[in-house]
Amino acid sequence: MQKYRQHLLASLLLLSGALAAPALAKENPELSDRTFRTVNKVQELIATERYSDAIARLNKALNSSGKKEYDRAVLLQQMGFLYSLKDNYPKAAEYFTKALKTDALPVPVAQQVRYSLAQLLLAEGKFRQSVNTMKTWFEVAKTTNEKPQAHAYITLASAYVQLEDYRNAIAPTKKAIAMTKSPSESWYVLLMAAHYELKQYKSVAGVLKTLTTKYPKKKQYWMQLSGIYMELNQEKNALATLELAHKFGLLDDEKELLRLSNFQAYLGIPYRAARTLEGEMDKGAVKRSTKNLDTLGNYWQQAKELDSAITAYRKAYDMKPTVKTQLKIVRLMLQDKQYQSATQFTLKAAPNADGGDKAELAYLRGMAYFELEQPANALKAMKTAAQSKDMQAVAGPWVNFLQDQG
Repeated sequence: MQKYRQHLLASLLLLSGALAAPALAKENPELSDRTFRTVNKVQELIATERYSDAIARLNKALNSSGKKEYDRAVLLQQMGFLYSLKDNYPKAAEYFTKALKTDALPVPVAQQVRYSLAQLLLAEGKFRQSVNTMKTWFEVAKTTNEKPQAHAYITLASAYVQLEDYRNAIAPTKKAIAMTKSPSESWYVLLMAAHYELKQYKSVAGVLKTLTTKYPKKKQYWMQLSGIYMELNQEKNALATLELAHKFGLLDDEKELLRLSNFQAYLGIPYRAARTLEGEMDKGAVKRSTKNLDTLGNYWQQAKELDSAITAYRKAYDMKPTVKTQLKIVRLMLQDKQYQSATQFTLKAAPNADGGDKAELAYLRGMAYFELEQPANALKAMKTAAQSKDMQAVAGPWVNFLQDQG
């Protein structure tokens, strides 16, 4: 509303000055001396913000204007201007409409009134009337030397958007952007919204790429662009966009950072996912919780960085020891040939381990001892494991094998 008010007042002040200038008398229909004096007095009252006195003077002049159509048109226009200054936009629109209906205003003046009326109607939520008024404005502009400015196209486009006529909003918005050296950010947003509502996602992506270039520090455009790439099934572009936002330091929310690392792992680059997550933990942006440490371990494991995976899982285990994590660590230790560490880590089962879990830990300890070429210790561990029904089928053959070897 404030933006439209500024444009409205600027155009009306220009119009008021033109009407009060004697130099225009030869080019425009002439005001009667009485009306000319009234307009000058009204200008003085406006300058001192005595709006009510100005309205009273204009009402008096209107009642005595008779059949002088040009005088009446100017007085009606001035009345509309005054009501706009008082923020009474419905009343202002009413008087501007009456001024135009006289068909007595010079074309340039009528065009300014018509343009201001369209903005008022838009601000008042009378969108269809605003569109029709702007259409007339553009048609008349074709017959004059007046070249429509960018904001005229935006006024029309804004009204179309409010009517949810997104298709017709696109052309004037593009026109406004193309003819302006430094288009307003809001114009790009308007264009993006129109394309989005029409499900023209490629066009949305194009606008958002422009916005991220012009406003690289605005996170919302990066996030929206990544989301649009997902709509277009362009997952690599979606990830690249998020990574750029991360590079610019825009991802400051833990959920966003976790989503980024998860996305990296999902697209088959777990090493990058692990580096991202670990880096954010080191910075304190992501909590070093059991869940997040477990996720980090998983990423390192996917990347086949076993030692790093073990380290992450061990930190998670130290915070909250569970047999699930313990078994995961021992298997990785065996895979990474950390046999001595495996024998030590399996000696004490996690608090939630049941009989079957303890038997599996014994079995894994036996495997580690075997690799360390300690058959006696391996046999002892395998015998412990074989006592469990769950592990008997696996550990039993090892017991027999080790006994035969001894």
